Amino acid sequence: MGWRVENMDPAKIELRELLKEVYTGKIVIPDFQRSFVWYPEDVRELLVSIVGGYYIDSILWLETTYSKDPTLNEAPFALRLIEGVKEVNPQAKIQSVVKVILDGQQRITSLFYAFYQPEIPLRESRHPHRFYLDIEKALNGEWEDAVISKSTFYRKEIQKLEEDENIIAFSDLRDLDVIIEKFSDHPKFREIMKIASRIVGYKVHVVTLPADTPLEKIVETFERINRTGLLLSLFDLLTARLYNHGIKLRELLKQSKGKYEFIKYVKEEFILKTIALIRGIEPKRANVLNLSQVDFERDWETACKMLELAYRRTKDSYGVLEFDKWMPYTTMLIPMAAMIHFLKKNSLDTKENYEKIDRWYWASVFSKRYDQAVDTKSFRDLKDFKEWILNGKVPNFITKFNINEVDLDVESSYSAIHKAVLCLIALKGALDFRTGQSPKFEIEKVQIDHIFPKSMFKDNRVVVKTLISTNQKKSSKRPSKYFKELIESMGKEKVKEILKTHLIPEEALDCLLRDDIECFIKMRKRAILTEIKKRVDIGYKLEA
Repeated sequence: MGWRVENMDPAKIELRELLKEVYTGKIVIPDFQRSFVWYPEDVRELLVSIVGGYYIDSILWLETTYSKDPTLNEAPFALRLIEGVKEVNPQAKIQSVVKVILDGQQRITSLFYAFYQPEIPLRESRHPHRFYLDIEKALNGEWEDAVISKSTFYRKEIQKLEEDENIIAFSDLRDLDVIIEKFSDHPKFREIMKIASRIVGYKVHVVTLPADTPLEKIVETFERINRTGLLLSLFDLLTARLYNHGIKLRELLKQSKGKYEFIKYVKEEFILKTIALIRGIEPKRANVLNLSQVDFERDWETACKMLELAYRRTKDSYGVLEFDKWMPYTTMLIPMAAMIHFLKKNSLDTKENYEKIDRWYWASVFSKRYDQAVDTKSFRDLKDFKEWILNGKVPNFITKFNINEVDLDVESSYSAIHKAVLCLIALKGALDFRTGQSPKFEIEKVQIDHIFPKSMFKDNRVVVKTLISTNQKKSSKRPSKYFKELIESMGKEKVKEILKTHLIPEEALDCLLRDDIECFIKMRKRAILTEIKKRVDIGYKLEA
């Protein structure tokens, strides 16, 4: 008999059982699958869905047998363990009877990561992340805010979370005895146990391909899933809902694309979330889907105008030379647009008040606040900003911003801090090393240059990088030779002047002439932190 789609058997598996099978090597992935690519916020959002009991889409797997002996192996392709398994279970190996994930790898790997805490970093991070549940918020049904993500780089904050009697690590949920011991005397013990049991007992929907599924059908199914497996967006859903009210959302978008530059770089939902904010509504998915049709077209146009102003501000005031490449958090455009709207609507758009937006921006970027819970933070930040403008109350996160906790050891060019440091350099001017002239970044392509050539010094941290235009000749010489030649051609004082425009203090020149990379990094870090401190306007002293 030929293979038919009716052979696929829908079922459910409890989360705790699914995770155990991943841990023991019973659930694996094809070796050709791409690696785990989710950001910390992606993992956190998935956990919010689990905690809230929302549907997370079904998993598709193939049941088959596996053996290292090719004559006994029925698996149609090479297999491997899910990422993170070896780190927490070094003895793990692929079992003889396995379930091979064809669709759902990122979700399953994310859940395993959150509940087992392997010591591996997530995308665009140099440090592992930990995930926690705020039990008080969970008891109140505040699912979005109940799930907390924190990089292990912030050791003090991790320690504080783990000492908090109202916080549960997701890794603790694997063993309900741990929850019983921690909360047995809590007045809401029964409710807490219900939440914990519901989380680990969450039913994951599974579709199983039978073992006799032909290879060509498996490949075709996999390709179709990856080609068409996109969920309807907020914009798609709202387009359908507003149509009955005579609002043609796609036509509005088409018209706006011809008027505003920002639309080329962001998702359509940015406009919808900005509408929610200027209406005083938290821009969560459910709220956006229920935006009133009353004055919608007017508010759409207002949101677009404010987003365009915010977009221009990132280029003019924050050194974002190319928005899609250099903007630390594109999502910050939404609250920034709402802040600008508030100032303009109330005739408060003074230089002093725009400087408050600047302080909010730099403090948010360098504390990585928009790594997660973006919609909630946008709403709270707008509320706090209004309080700051009207009553002079500086937001807590700015007053508590600790310059010494900024991580300047990031390497990934995708990191928000990496991008922000380069934006600061752009703002300082980044004069051409050879000519001392200002680069025309607005018309020239920009590239990252390693001051200590990566091929020689093997260091990829942002503190050894700077910006140059493609018209500058990129040198692969050692700093000692390169800067000695510059001094001979234009003089030491001129070289020091140029270095300052790259956030390199003049005393670091001696480090460059000695090829002393550690000395250079120490001085460069201090110069960058001083610049950040000035822009956030805080009183913390820099650590020696």
